[in-house]
Amino acid sequence: MSITRRNFIKYTSAAVAGASVFGQVHIASAATGVIMPKKGKRIVVLGGGWGGCTAAKYAKMEDPSVEVILVERDPKFISCPISNLVIGGQKTMKDITFTRDKLAKNYGIKIVYTEATALDAVKKTLTTKAGVLEYDKLIVSPGISYDYAAIEGLDNPVAIKKFPAAFKAGAETVALREKLVAMKPGGVVVLAVPPAPYRCPPGPYERASLIANYLKKNKKGSKIIIVDANDDVTSKGPLFKKAWADYYKDILEYIPDAAVTKVDASTGVITTEQGEIKSDVANIIPTMTAGKSAFDLGLMNKPDDKFVRADAYTLESYNFKDVYVVGDSTHNGAVGGVPKSGYIANSMGKVAASAAVRTLNGQEPLAPSLINTCYSMVNDDEAIFVAATYKYDAVSKRIISAAGGTSPERSVLFGHHAEDWALGIWNDILA
Repeated sequence: MSITRRNFIKYTSAAVAGASVFGQVHIASAATGVIMPKKGKRIVVLGGGWGGCTAAKYAKMEDPSVEVILVERDPKFISCPISNLVIGGQKTMKDITFTRDKLAKNYGIKIVYTEATALDAVKKTLTTKAGVLEYDKLIVSPGISYDYAAIEGLDNPVAIKKFPAAFKAGAETVALREKLVAMKPGGVVVLAVPPAPYRCPPGPYERASLIANYLKKNKKGSKIIIVDANDDVTSKGPLFKKAWADYYKDILEYIPDAAVTKVDASTGVITTEQGEIKSDVANIIPTMTAGKSAFDLGLMNKPDDKFVRADAYTLESYNFKDVYVVGDSTHNGAVGGVPKSGYIANSMGKVAASAAVRTLNGQEPLAPSLINTCYSMVNDDEAIFVAATYKYDAVSKRIISAAGGTSPERSVLFGHHAEDWALGIWNDILA
C-alpha cells in the first residue's frame, strides 16, 4: 500500500521531544566511563541526519545481527530539503519535522541523544557527554558549519540573528520566515549565495524564487536581490532564469560575481564586490565547511582542509581506519565531484553502511553507486529538477558522473513529483 502524505506525517511526526514509546530510544544524561558495554559486533553512527539515519538503517538491514547505535544531539529530525517551502509559506515546520522512533521499533537501532566530544581510533572508542561508546566500525555524518568569520561584521550573535543563513533547518528557518512576514510592503530582501561548494547547489535559487513568489502575492512593491559569489547560477541556471523572467521580472534581480564582504547589523547594509545594498531583510548564507564535530574528532587530513577526505570506494576516512564519513562534510577532491545534497547523503549512507558491514564480516566491499535527484519549486505549483547517477572510476579512484540531466521545462506535474520525492525519501530514511 502506498503511503500518503497525511499518513506519513501521522506515523512519524508525533512525540518529537521525548523518548520512544517503544522503549528503545535512550535519552542520555551526563555520565562517565563506558556505557552500553559492547558484547558483539557493533557499528556506531554519529549524526542523525540524512546520511546518518540512512547508514544506521541500512547497516542493520544488511546484517541484523550487528548492533547499531545512533548518536545524535537533537531528538527531532528536521529536514533541510523542503525547508525552503516553509520560508516561502507553502509548508510549516510540522511538515518537515519527524521522530526517529521507527528506526528503533522496526530495526532495533539503539539511539543515544547526546553529543560526541572525542574519538580514540586506536582504542575504537567514541567519547560522548553521556559516556564512552566502544565500536568496531564508526560512521560519521557531521553535516555542515558556517564560516561566519569570512564576512566582516557577521561573526557575532547580533549579526547572525539579524541575517539568518537558514541552511540548517530549524530555528533559522523560522527566523527567516518571520522576518519576511514582518517586513513592510516595498521592502528589499537580499539573498547572498556563498561560493561553491556548499550544501544543496540549487537551494539558494529555489529559495529566491519562493521568496519572490511570496513578495509578489503579499508585499506590494517589494523586491529580492540575489548577490551570488559565483559567476553564474550553479545549478539549473537556464530553468531558474526562465522562471524569473516569466514570473518575477520586476521583483527579482540577479547579480553574479558579487560575494558579500561585509555586513552591518545596525543599518542592514550589505557590502558586496559589486557595491553596497541597503536591505530590510537579508538572508546571508556564509561559506560552508564540514560540521564542527569533524574538526573536533580529528578527521581533517591536512591543516587547511575544510572538508573530510575519505576513500571514494568505501568512504573510509583518510585519517582513521574503520571510521567512515558521509554526507555534506566529505571532500570533493578526495571523493569526487558529487553535489552536497540530501539525496547524495542518503546514497553515501548506504555505501558506507554496506562497506562497514561487509568488512566487519570479512567480505570485500561492493563498488559504490550513487544517485541524486533534486527538485526545486519556482512558485506554489511548478518545479524543475536535476537528476544524475554516479559510479566509481578505477583509474582516477574517484566517484564520477555516469549519466544525468535537467528537466526540459518547469511544470505542475514536476511539482507533484517533488512532493512524492520528499515523502518517498523520508520514508526510506526513517520508516
